[in-house]
Amino acid sequence: MGMEVKVLSESGNTVKLLLKGMDHSFVNALRRQIMSGIPVLAVEDVHIYENNSVMLDEMLAHRLGLIPLKMDSKRYKEGDKVKLVLEKEGPGMVYSRDVKSTDPKIEVAETTIPIAKLSEGQKIKLEMDALVGTGKQHSKWQPAIAAYTEMPLVKGEKHRPSKSEILETVVDDLHRDVLIEKGQKVEYDPATFVFMVESHGNLEPKELFFAAAEGLKGKLEELRKELKNLS
Repeated sequence: MGMEVKVLSESGNTVKLLLKGMDHSFVNALRRQIMSGIPVLAVEDVHIYENNSVMLDEMLAHRLGLIPLKMDSKRYKEGDKVKLVLEKEGPGMVYSRDVKSTDPKIEVAETTIPIAKLSEGQKIKLEMDALVGTGKQHSKWQPAIAAYTEMPLVKGEKHRPSKSEILETVVDDLHRDVLIEKGQKVEYDPATFVFMVESHGNLEPKELFFAAAEGLKGKLEELRKELKNLS
């Protein structure tokens, strides 16, 4: 049985796929690669020139580090740096859209994230070094949330149930809700999975799948070379 991939649904930064002909070890490796093995940009160093707001420098730097940044994965590789700047004077709210990049192709993934509130006479002026890293180094480089479940299979006769006879709801391979009734049971297909990815905005969900597949391929090639060295 060959592998098969089907899109169940797409909405914003979330995509659900149906994966057939795979096992738990492979699907979990894909999940882990998406969450911790794909290089993305995040603020690493913050150089503060002026901050007389009520927010401490350390807290301000922490907030900036968690703002997702869009990037060109073909142009930037792990370890590369990009300089960002932020300068804002009160009164008013400082939002993520106020962060500017020296590279026009780099921008914040979400423009309405609140950073700090400034009163009259208060000002924030700083520079940031954004570094390309991976989620295994720190959660700020985690580009998405990924999860999966085995495909449920409903067994037993179906009739028109009363409310008291409905036990639970599962989702079938067409992404429809299926009501589980008394007299029915749910079994799970260990070779078919519903896989969900919710991107933080650094990369599109489909880009994450491609990047994860390439990452796993590279690891397998590296393992093959090491095994050859043993002979």
